[in-house]
Amino acid sequence: MDAKNDTGPNSRKRGICILSEFSSCTRVMRGALHVNPWKISEIATAFYQALTMSDSERIRRMSIASEFVTRVTTQRWALAVMLDLKGVMKNEGAGRYAGAGLGLGFRLLGMDSGFNSLDVPSVSRGYRNALSRLILLDYGGTILANDNLDGLQRYQFVKKSRAPSVPKECLIETLKELCADCRNTVFVVSGKERHSLTKTLCHIPNLGLACEHGMFVSWPTPKVGGKRVWETLVPNQDQTWKSIAIAIMEVYTSRTHGSYIEETEMKVLWQYRDADPEFGFLQSKELEDHLSNVLRGFSVDILHGGVEEGGYVEVRPKGVNKGVAAMHIVNNLEKIPGKRKVDFALVMGDDHCDEPMLSVMRQVGRRAAESRSTKSGTQLAPLPATIARVDVSSCDDHISPALQVFTSTVGKKPSAAANYVNDVDEVHELLASLVKVTNRELVQTARDGFYSVLDLKSMAPNVNSSMTSSLKPVLSMQDLKTESGDDFEVSFPTQRVSTNLADFLGMTTIEDGNDEEEDDMFF
Repeated sequence: MDAKNDTGPNSRKRGICILSEFSSCTRVMRGALHVNPWKISEIATAFYQALTMSDSERIRRMSIASEFVTRVTTQRWALAVMLDLKGVMKNEGAGRYAGAGLGLGFRLLGMDSGFNSLDVPSVSRGYRNALSRLILLDYGGTILANDNLDGLQRYQFVKKSRAPSVPKECLIETLKELCADCRNTVFVVSGKERHSLTKTLCHIPNLGLACEHGMFVSWPTPKVGGKRVWETLVPNQDQTWKSIAIAIMEVYTSRTHGSYIEETEMKVLWQYRDADPEFGFLQSKELEDHLSNVLRGFSVDILHGGVEEGGYVEVRPKGVNKGVAAMHIVNNLEKIPGKRKVDFALVMGDDHCDEPMLSVMRQVGRRAAESRSTKSGTQLAPLPATIARVDVSSCDDHISPALQVFTSTVGKKPSAAANYVNDVDEVHELLASLVKVTNRELVQTARDGFYSVLDLKSMAPNVNSSMTSSLKPVLSMQDLKTESGDDFEVSFPTQRVSTNLADFLGMTTIEDGNDEEEDDMFF
């Protein structure tokens, strides 16, 4: 509408309506939209979003805030808004640094100079030469888009008002092909509950599952569907601590806007990632101390992740994490029929929950590298400070001296992993490249002349036509007598003895090229 024609009492009423609509919408969006009042562009964007927001979006946001509004007064709401304004922070150098701490304790953490992207050809060569491979993959944020990146989506997912993301068919097929290789042992190690992983991944044969950060482990099985057999990492203990922890957390939830409680089969978590950063952090420290004093008589661990780690206070049974689960898998892998000591491991994760697994497996690979370096007399560089040292000597009898371990985090950030990939799509590309290596090995085996009886039967229609022109029918002695009478003379020409089936069938021999050149062609 032309501005010079928009005058008079109607325009004034229209402006009042717009401001009223903006006011109501911004109240609904509180906690999801932070506006810097000193930036005109952000204010204009907020106005535009408030005016163009769909009814369904407004209803979803209102449903999230309505419960809190019924308990909190307008005065406390205004105080929370002021705290939100103080929480605006500037992020510089996101590709090279990560922030930690708040206020005067805020620090920038930098990555090691040797922290480079994962070298896919090196992984492929190690994968191709290995006889027993172990692949440990995180679920959300690694092989599947993360449901935790958006605060609104996570809240809806926790409150069961939104269905979780599910793997695409191409990822399912990739996992099936990796698990079909008898030399591979593939595990998906996730923090999700058992029913969530079973619903989406139970139809993949020979895929191992570890849920609730490794609390429950289901070993690979060729059976698909139905109920899986689960074992617990630690014995089931008294669960009365859950009701105590939830009662304490509810007190802090009522006075911290943007916080909520998440309960699973194994753990209880107080999430404040959507609250004001400074106020939420102060409340989390007080909650952590409160829980430590009340639950000191229970066998539980109280974990506190700062704002940079997602903002949470978690209570879980003692001794449960993905690092312990990884060691448990390595130490018991040889119990699976046909499995031998691991000589290749690929471990990938994306957040703080995966750091114990990345740290443990990197140290397992380090012990194998140290044994090799002792024999060769070479010196290894020290491990970075991001690795939490644990005793992994129990894995020595279950790994090959030639073990190669590749660890990677998704996204460039400080991590115990040796390398990184940029996003989930690169994880999918890496797994697809390993499938190509497996398929190429099958082609190579066939090319070199090593065929099974079933392979020969499947090749028969294609082979007969090529053999007809080069091979003459063989007559028996009785046939020769019938054709030539009793007096006959047979001369047997000298025949060249074929050294392999490819030579016998007249196949063209293909010379092997350089390994690196082949890798460049496929990757």
